[in-house]
Formats: sequence, structure tokens, C-alpha cells
Amino acid sequence: MNQDLRRKLILSLVGALLLYIVLVLWSDIHQVQSALQAFPWQWFPLVVALALINYGVRMLRWHWWLGLVGVEISRWDSGRVFGLGSLMMMTPGKVGELLKAYMVKNVTGDPISRTAPIIVAERIIDGIAMLILAGVGLIAFPEPRAQSVAVLLLAAFAVGIVVIQIRPLALRLLAIAHRIPLVNRFSDQLYTLYDSSYMLFRPGPLLWALTLGMLAWGTSGLAFGVTLVGFGAELNWQTFFMATFIFNISTVIGAVVALPGGLGGFEGSAVFWVVRLFGLGAATATAAALVIRFCTLWLSVGIGFVSFLLWHELLAGAEPANPKTVARNVARNKS
Repeated sequence: MNQDLRRKLILSLVGALLLYIVLVLWSDIHQVQSALQAFPWQWFPLVVALALINYGVRMLRWHWWLGLVGVEISRWDSGRVFGLGSLMMMTPGKVGELLKAYMVKNVTGDPISRTAPIIVAERIIDGIAMLILAGVGLIAFPEPRAQSVAVLLLAAFAVGIVVIQIRPLALRLLAIAHRIPLVNRFSDQLYTLYDSSYMLFRPGPLLWALTLGMLAWGTSGLAFGVTLVGFGAELNWQTFFMATFIFNISTVIGAVVALPGGLGGFEGSAVFWVVRLFGLGAATATAAALVIRFCTLWLSVGIGFVSFLLWHELLAGAEPANPKTVARNVARNKS
């Protein structure tokens, strides 16, 4: 791991610690402590299990996507790459996750331009899935501005997908780009990028990926619902409905903020909505946000850290992790 990336990760972790200290102090540290002590911790394994379902579904989708764009890689190797990539969630804007494409190259020899669209697709599909889940909540709790933002984002995604699917139009745009100075230096990479994007966003794969995304983030919403019930919310379907809305809209806001892991954006939004919709105190809402963040963001980062300790050679790039796979794919790419 290079020094710049290490520095960014350390700064992100320090920033997260300071943020949580400020949040707890603002909510009254003693009341937050009391709320955490009153939480039925025997429910905690259920919350963690639901969060792990999210992680597992997204990891399976990642492996499926790799196969879709023609990358031949074992489930073990793709799982290692995905696990280590979780650590990169703590880079600003999650840009560090693009290193997953670099790690796949170390394993298979496939060019980064072949797998980079998958990382972009992850962000887009997850964003759409969250907006759909949050949109259901927006129908019940209408917020005109939020609805407008959701509609604009969905429209932008739809236009992009349509352009990708109309091959003559997309190829025409690529041909124009090829004649532009500076841009033409990357024309080969752009064509590879387009071919992968075309495969990922075909109607069939798109629908399947979106379904998996909604399943993944829906389970995280359920995990937040269990957490809120533990902190005093009523045990009924409305609670889980609203919890799914809060979790997903807060995650989207955190992504827009673009701070590492959505820090600040998620927590502030979640506390606001829990207080507003459930009538819980700020300290209780803060405690609930801390618990769900530990089970989602920090559990994922922890998996990434353990993966780094076990398989850091994937990131170092000093030696391919699977020479046989590299040789096979290099031969295929030359043919």
C-alpha cells in the first residue's frame, strides 16, 4: 500500500473518530451511554447477520459481473479482491475501490479498462436500488425536493443506459472522441470500457443486478429496523418500512457528501429522520446510528482490514497471485 493511500486511510479513520466524539457529545454522552446500555444486545447477532447478507449478496454479484465481462477468475480470488476492496470504502468518494480493477489485473492479467466499469456499475446500480427503496418511503412521507432529486438522478441514469445500449450512437461518440487530441491517446481503453459497460447494462443483466442490489440494501434496512425496535420503536411493519427508507436515503446522502464511508452525511440524516419519524430522543437516535454503522460500514471495513493482512500482495502488485490464470488470460487477450 503506497504512502499516499495509507495516509488517506489514517486521516479517514481519525476523522471518523472525531466525528463520532462530536456527535456523542452533542447528543449528551451520558444519555447515549444509557441508551446503549438499555439496548437488548442479544439481538445484535441478528443485526450483524442481516448486514452480512448485504455483504455476501454484493460479493456474489461482483463475481457474476466479472464473468459477464469475460474475466476468468475463481470465486476464491474474486472474493479476496472484493474483501480487500472493502477497506477502500474509507477513501474519499470511495475512489480507492477502483484498485479492485488493479488487483484483478494482478490475478488474471486482464486490463484495468475491462473491469473498471464493474466498479462504476456497482455505484450506479446500488444508487438506483437505494433510491427505489427510499422512493417507496418518499411516497409515504413526501418531500418535494427529495423527490425531484431522485427523479433527476434516475433520469440521468436512464439516459446513460440508453446511450450505452444504442451501439451505433455509442460507437459514433467514441469515433468522435478518437479525433479529439489528448482523448485519442485513450481510445483503445475507451472502447474496452464501452464493451464492458454494454454487457453490464443490457436489460437482462441490469434487471438481475438491480434485483440483487435491492435485496442487499433491503436487508440492511431490515437490520436498521431491528436496531430501532431494540431502542424502543414499535414492532410493526411500518417501523421496518420507515427504517428501510431512513437507511437508504441516509446512505445516498452520505454518498453525495463524498466523505470517506459517507461519514457525517449518513449519521446526520439518520439521526434527523429517526427523531422526526419515530419521536425518539436525539441521544437514542445517535445510539441507533452508531450501532447500525458498526454493523454495516465498520464491519465491512474490518473485513477489508483482515483481508489486507492476509492478502496484501494483491495490492502490492509485486507478483501475480495466480500465474496460471494470468497466462491463460494473456493468451486469450492476444488471440
